Amino acid sequence: MNETERFYEFSGLVSAAYKALRRAQEKYTREFGLRSVHVACMLHLLGAPEGLSATELSERCGVDRAQISRVTGELERAGLICEAVPGEKRRYRGPLALTDTGREKAAQMNSIVAEKLAAVSAELNPYDVNVFYRVLRAVVAKLGEV
Repeated sequence: MNETERFYEFSGLVSAAYKALRRAQEKYTREFGLRSVHVACMLHLLGAPEGLSATELSERCGVDRAQISRVTGELERAGLICEAVPGEKRRYRGPLALTDTGREKAAQMNSIVAEKLAAVSAELNPYDVNVFYRVLRAVVAKLGEV
């Protein structure tokens, strides 16, 4: 396989994986009345009980600050997140955290994610899965340099 064919295969595989992931995310987030970006924010906040700033959420979720601002506003209005330390800093700078309801929903979502990931990798050798993630991180890093 030459480099051009490898590029086409790589692009096609990444695109197919992304589309499959988005379909799965939409399928399982619909029951919560949320979009996948809401779930990503909530899962990151679940792993950070002290809270995360909008900037940190933006970086971790891989979306721009404007979208994070809209998403966190929606989650706040839904009663799923709040300021971690109310009034200490201006809202856009202070950390955000899950409410009790948000923690419950995020824990449910986290269980679904764990179950689906286990199903996807059940027949794969754990060593191969680790190599895959290591190589994928390296490829993404290199692509970021181009």
